[in-house]
Amino acid sequence: MVTDRRIIISRTGETLALTETPFSVEEIKGFDSLDVNVVTTQGFDQDGSTPVNIYTDDRPMEIKGQIYAESTWKMQDLRDRLLDIFLPKAALEVRHHYGGVTRTIRAYAEKTPAFTLTKVSKLQEYRVKLRATEPYWRGDRDAMVEMAGTKGQFHFPLVIPRGKGVIFGVKSKSKIASVPNRSAIRTGMEIIFTARGNVTNPYVINIYTRECIQINCGMVNGQTITVETGEEKTITSRLNGVSTDYIGRVDLEGGNCDFLELAPGDNVLRYGAEEGEDYLAVKFVYATKYAGV
Repeated sequence: MVTDRRIIISRTGETLALTETPFSVEEIKGFDSLDVNVVTTQGFDQDGSTPVNIYTDDRPMEIKGQIYAESTWKMQDLRDRLLDIFLPKAALEVRHHYGGVTRTIRAYAEKTPAFTLTKVSKLQEYRVKLRATEPYWRGDRDAMVEMAGTKGQFHFPLVIPRGKGVIFGVKSKSKIASVPNRSAIRTGMEIIFTARGNVTNPYVINIYTRECIQINCGMVNGQTITVETGEEKTITSRLNGVSTDYIGRVDLEGGNCDFLELAPGDNVLRYGAEEGEDYLAVKFVYATKYAGV
């Protein structure tokens, strides 16, 4: 069967293509379907039940393949490469390419490679089990929407009028933007607040749903605050090379204030601050999520 399927495993400093000689992949499990738990309650004499909660489990994954080597010492070297990439406790990136589409997922080795001799002396089988605690696949590239950034005016051929100079960029004044989530899955995002002056209590609000996130703090010129919503939920301030945990600064008392996520479709967001919002710029970075490959 002709296929362009490629599976590449990466961890810090190491990358291994399992679908390239001398390795091959013969079977994969858990790359497509997800186990979904539907929690229900049933009253006395009720037909059927009432859903209370629905959530997905971790994604268990398994890869079975073969190794080809001309000698035993070469076979041992290739076995060591598999053992070195699938280390216990190491965060792995699994990259899957098929039909011109590339998706990635972060996983951990649940069972490190096991090897089996075959009837052909130059072939050995391997099997490895993984677990993805964030069960959704991500698109190959993150999307980014920048608000109150600088729109470039620089172009070639460059002509600088005498006595007038040239404008290299213009700061956008828009405080409202449409942030499209092309996935069918609600997804978290990275919100990056950047101060270009003194700012008090920066926030982002969804115009239609009124969901919002506000950080109760003062910001100074050059300071950034990065908010990770979704599964991770972290808030980090950076100023003069020093990082500070700001998780305790999030406003949870303002009605719909929470760790803002993107619903499927267009999300119309507005940023602001109680004071100094003209000195504030905001960037949204997020991934498209998929239930399988």
